[in-house]
Amino acid sequence: MRPIVIGLAALSVLASSPVCAAVVKNHPAVTPYAGSVATRRDDDGFKSYALVTAVNEKGKSDEEVLQTLKVSGNLIRFSYENPKDRSAHEIYTNYREGLEKGGFQILYACIEKECGPSHATSRWGRVTGLRFFSPEMRYIAAKGSKNGQEIYVAVLVAKLRHQVEIVEAAPMEKGLVTAKALAEGLRLEGRVVLEGIFFDTDKATIKAESKPALLAIKAFLTENAALRAYIVGHTDGTGEFGHNMQLSKDRAAAVVAALVNEYKIAPERLSAHGVGPLSPARTNKTDAGRTHNRRVELVER
Repeated sequence: MRPIVIGLAALSVLASSPVCAAVVKNHPAVTPYAGSVATRRDDDGFKSYALVTAVNEKGKSDEEVLQTLKVSGNLIRFSYENPKDRSAHEIYTNYREGLEKGGFQILYACIEKECGPSHATSRWGRVTGLRFFSPEMRYIAAKGSKNGQEIYVAVLVAKLRHQVEIVEAAPMEKGLVTAKALAEGLRLEGRVVLEGIFFDTDKATIKAESKPALLAIKAFLTENAALRAYIVGHTDGTGEFGHNMQLSKDRAAAVVAALVNEYKIAPERLSAHGVGPLSPARTNKTDAGRTHNRRVELVER
């Protein structure tokens, strides 16, 4: 079975914890803190994820200040509003105790200043992707297993909100993109999804684990030297329309830039465009559909 990594808040398994707002579908391995209101779920696909395991206030770079354990797998992010009658520390303590009772190993935990000086909060965002901070922040990272699957857990609790990170840990599947598959896709449909291109949530920076896919695209373009193509970014229907349009274009441009600058494909052969949520491949009403809709395609010109 595939291993799983779960953000701390998600891992609370206390019997008294009810399911939160029905707007967001909970992960089957996770029960939110009692009374929490789910405000967002992001299914980000296969990602490299950093769990903070130590804070070194004397460090200078992000990596020196926040020491991390890198895991890879299917990343799911949850955001919750805290119950108004519960403190950040109460929520933090509930999750930590729930994890420990569930047999999880606490890799790291910090409270307020233990998480680093106030100026270090921006580092947390850059290193972990966690979205919010406050003087009352609390963090837990843990490791365990559930139903034979390896599980990692991370949660950030602030005064008014908390965030849950779930990673279904697994090695990246190899060979998803080949020059042969790209050629066949173009022959049949005139376009093909560039599987294996990964970005951080809401960003257009290509992640390192995208290299095998980029190499395959380079090989295909080299074998088909006369081909010219549009690189087209797509998003799901979540979020503000204008932002999604720009994000899809920026991601397409990042793919073109990588192929031109790193893999020496002639720039006149590729053109970057973004259509945001305007051309979904699946319904945006399900998590699986939204995941499928977040993609970059190569379209023959």
